[in-house]
Amino acid sequence: MKMTYLQDEECIVEFAKRAAINFAKNPQHYTYTDGDIRSGFLFAMRFGLGDDCVVVFRIADDFEPVNFQELIRAYQQDA
Repeated sequence: MKMTYLQDEECIVEFAKRAAINFAKNPQHYTYTDGDIRSGFLFAMRFGLGDDCVVVFRIADDFEPVNFQELIRAYQQDA
């Protein structure tokens, strides 16, 4: 079970709204943040088949993003 505070969830919802406004005004943008990329900060990505969803992440010290280089290219031949 996830434990949370209402004000934390409201903060995430408001951030998602700001990201959505940014994405609506700037169709070429696929990421959004309010400032620096630092631990604890929120980060949003445009997502979905229609590019109309917003996924929100909280940047954490204990997670290191992984870039799987050219992985999509490996599957394009099979498609």
